[in-house]
Amino acid sequence: MRIMQERLCKPDVMNRGCLLDNFPLTAEQANAFVTFQIEKVLLVDVPEEDLIVRATQRRLDPLTGRIYHLKYRPPPREISARLVQRDDDSEESVAKRLAEYKRHIQATLPFFEGKVVRLDGTKAPAEVVDLACVALDSLEWTSEDLPYFGNAAFAGPFSMEKATRAGFYSPEHLPDEGDKAVCFQRGANWQRRGKVAEISERQSDGKSGLRKGFDGVLVSVTDGSGSFSCWSAFLAPMNDREYSSLCTTHGLLSSNFCALYPCSKGVGDVDFVSKEAARQSLQKWLAELEDSEGEALEVNEETMEMVLKLFASQEESSLYLYTTNQKLGRRISLVTGQDYSIYYRALNNTLNCDAARNLSNAMPLVQRMIFSLLYNEKDSSMRYHAGGRVWKGDTQRPVPLNMQKLREAQRLEKIIRFRQFQSTTDDKALAEKYRTREDGRGYLWIIDIPSHFWGARDIHDISWKNKESETLFPPYSAFRVQSLDENQCHLLAVDRRSELTDRAERHGWGGTRELQI
Repeated sequence: MRIMQERLCKPDVMNRGCLLDNFPLTAEQANAFVTFQIEKVLLVDVPEEDLIVRATQRRLDPLTGRIYHLKYRPPPREISARLVQRDDDSEESVAKRLAEYKRHIQATLPFFEGKVVRLDGTKAPAEVVDLACVALDSLEWTSEDLPYFGNAAFAGPFSMEKATRAGFYSPEHLPDEGDKAVCFQRGANWQRRGKVAEISERQSDGKSGLRKGFDGVLVSVTDGSGSFSCWSAFLAPMNDREYSSLCTTHGLLSSNFCALYPCSKGVGDVDFVSKEAARQSLQKWLAELEDSEGEALEVNEETMEMVLKLFASQEESSLYLYTTNQKLGRRISLVTGQDYSIYYRALNNTLNCDAARNLSNAMPLVQRMIFSLLYNEKDSSMRYHAGGRVWKGDTQRPVPLNMQKLREAQRLEKIIRFRQFQSTTDDKALAEKYRTREDGRGYLWIIDIPSHFWGARDIHDISWKNKESETLFPPYSAFRVQSLDENQCHLLAVDRRSELTDRAERHGWGGTRELQI
């Protein structure tokens, strides 16, 4: 209890609250707990016979640590023989635990009279969660400064300014009818997607995520199964193909990039491409360049000639050209993910948008860049990075869908990948300068690189900017999320073939076969 009391007095709990799972367990603990402000007690009711089935039919895979259930989550047939039952899931142990629970719960509940909400635990898991959300939504979580509550992107109540900063719609930045949007409100509509059908100003009744009496913009969204409404602060554009666009390994394998990537060793590696083939690819890509909306972008003859001249002037031309600030035309969008006015941004947005025509034209150029990052052209030996910490400053925060991918990758300990080339520096001050060069906010990426790492290259010796440190990662490089918040994300670089090999082994493939899917 002393440990619990000390923890519950920490600033994060005092500011945002917390959820205690299966605590307090005894009347003594409950009595010591009365000094804290307990808002609700959620009691999940399940008949005893169901609880016995749920517990006694659980099975553990000792190799993976995964829990299966003979009735509700049957294991694959091929691993059934190795599964074991935990000691505390035996019928005798479960019976003792239930008896102990019943004895204590009757003595504990009176301490929370008027605050207990009983939930029907026999319903489907999603329905039980919805019932819990309804119970919690009845609480007054908000304040006049933070009138919104229930957005999965935030830990607690939040303001419209904070939602706007994170990329959600607001009264100053409303969606248009027909726009595709995704809902981030906790509950039944979480991650529900559809088209905006109607927009109206309303005063809140306090039951739908906005403090009672406050004015907001209510948006109606339709999808294949019907329609739903929520405040604009819970809706984000359904677009994850912004600058520094993110995807999972599944996203890589289902991308146009993967389908168009010609490599005998698979998408985790690269084959050699000649300088002339890359030059022809560069010329064709620029001549037929399209923006994120599929509209043609004209690169005039003078600019085309200058780009090709720059390409021809250097031995490692594909990488050198990427480091320049070579302009291709006039900037027509302040959104970095829609900006094709500078060469390196146009190339990265070609990768981010994953449009087949642009990618097909640019692929030999991209392949040569990847080869130059991973191999020495003279003898085809692997290049290794010495390791260390690097930073990258983006002028814009990741869109809500990409932030959600980062959270999920951290929670599930999965690989996250950037679709584009990632240019980083070992000078944190320089990264901070890039981060704040537009609206003064931006987003900071911190990347730790293991020593003797294959998958990135220090290109300061060929960079257009003399003596500027620069480490460049190829498209779809693999990272693990160490930590993140609304201002920065800390990543660990891992082998770009990670999870590709795992998938192959699960399918019984060996050698390099896993990278040829």
